[in-house]
Amino acid sequence: MAFVAPDPNTFYPIPPGQLPPGFIPPPPGTAVRGIPIVVPMGHEMLISPEGFPVFVPERALALANGSPLALQQQQQTPQQQHIQATPPPPTPAAPAPPSRHNTISSQHSNHFASPASQFTPPPPMPPLPAMVTQQQQQQQQTMPYPVPAGAPPPIPVQQQHSFPVSNHAPPLTHAPPSFPPPLTMPTPSVAASPPAAPPSQQPLAAAPALTFASIVTSFRTSSESVQAWTFYSLGLSQHSGQKEIVITLRQRPGKYTLESVQPIMYQLFHQMNSHIQTSGGRPLGAGQVFPCRLNTPDIGVLDRAVLLVHAPAECKGQLENKDVLYGLIATMEEMAVFSKYGAARCLTNMGNDLETWPVPLWSDWSRPSLVSLQDFEGSLTERVAVLATKNIVATLDTISHRLMLVLSASALELIQQDLRRFPPASGPVVGNGFSSDLTRVTFLLDIDAGAQAYLTWRSGQEGPAIFNARPNPTSFHGCWITLSGIGAHEVTTIQEGIAPREDGIELKMRAPTWERFYQALISKTAAVVPVGAETVQLSYA
Repeated sequence: MAFVAPDPNTFYPIPPGQLPPGFIPPPPGTAVRGIPIVVPMGHEMLISPEGFPVFVPERALALANGSPLALQQQQQTPQQQHIQATPPPPTPAAPAPPSRHNTISSQHSNHFASPASQFTPPPPMPPLPAMVTQQQQQQQQTMPYPVPAGAPPPIPVQQQHSFPVSNHAPPLTHAPPSFPPPLTMPTPSVAASPPAAPPSQQPLAAAPALTFASIVTSFRTSSESVQAWTFYSLGLSQHSGQKEIVITLRQRPGKYTLESVQPIMYQLFHQMNSHIQTSGGRPLGAGQVFPCRLNTPDIGVLDRAVLLVHAPAECKGQLENKDVLYGLIATMEEMAVFSKYGAARCLTNMGNDLETWPVPLWSDWSRPSLVSLQDFEGSLTERVAVLATKNIVATLDTISHRLMLVLSASALELIQQDLRRFPPASGPVVGNGFSSDLTRVTFLLDIDAGAQAYLTWRSGQEGPAIFNARPNPTSFHGCWITLSGIGAHEVTTIQEGIAPREDGIELKMRAPTWERFYQALISKTAAVVPVGAETVQLSYA
């Protein structure tokens, strides 16, 4: 659906669902013209014909053409207007800048404080003279006012500023002030409501429209400060099992503006919504890619892909809804690495290059590829079969010498199928171990929000490097795990144990240990299995 600017002479319904943080809503459940609505970033918001919020540059309130909001602001005291229009000062930066390979971090700030503490609904309008009220009521009856199916009749003009009960879900960011019960509200005699139809004959309300909103975000690395827009969908979660998606785009002054980017982001969210609908409601989830074609204002048409992961805390910022997916706009080369080697190997290497922890914290469609398949030539993962598992987290604690492995149900099913190729009682058994050529199970790991450090590796690198969020981490994560047996020719030279290998973790096990590990995974039993001087703690999500 193409972007269409709002018509200031037309009334549009306010879309149901969550509104942007800090948004000062007009009376819930009513329609508004395409008039400016002040939001706490020095911007204004309009409602487009498609029903989504549109942010435009700040304009003088005199250009609001006598909008209800302008009249309300005229009734406010200068102190109230100052509180409503002036954003708080930015959060002070950290005392020391982050540095690459030792302390990689970012400062996630917002240009406005908590909505509950900064913004309050505008005060009610004073009552209008009786003659003016009657004229407005007559105009209201003939006004093109789109009322959703199943919604109550329009509220009289003199009551529109008393904040009646909203039918929207979830509730608005700002709770409306107290109001009298609906039974005490007078209704216009000329617009009596017809008797309610039986539930079976009542029309179904339309599904919430897909909307999106944006906030300004800033980041700081050891080498630069970055300004970005964080766009978040409002409406994708109407599909069963689907989470809202957040995409942060780096600002490029002189190349594109917020106004030129909005239609692109709306089209992208709209394509995702259409994909979910055409796939029978199958949701987009973490570990998936969404190929897309972007018609950018600075470079032109680009083939890109959105890489989806569980949003780390650094990617959520001040978003009110924390249960979201994080989408990164990536090149086709980066998508190939993500699809073959998983989110952890792809995104931690990219985050390391950009000096942001633990993944790139912004998209930039104009940058070159940061990783490609050639970067991992010669890796062990190129020489063995690798299970494309998702939602597995492994933490190797260097103090307790314990590997904590948490597996999802879908990942466990894939691992069990591969494990059954190597039952403990089969295969050539010599001495005290299996042949390592016949016994190996390798699977991918996911991004862990609680990680302190990640192993990173590329071709030509001697041993793993540490990509850490703070100095002296006490635990680290790998991008994959391989379970291997110890062959007869290795019994005297290789000890059981857990050790880093490239950017992964390798478990070397003799026959008795392999059997315990095998039985615990096949039976989905939580267990603590000693592996040499270390232990493996198995649990299931």
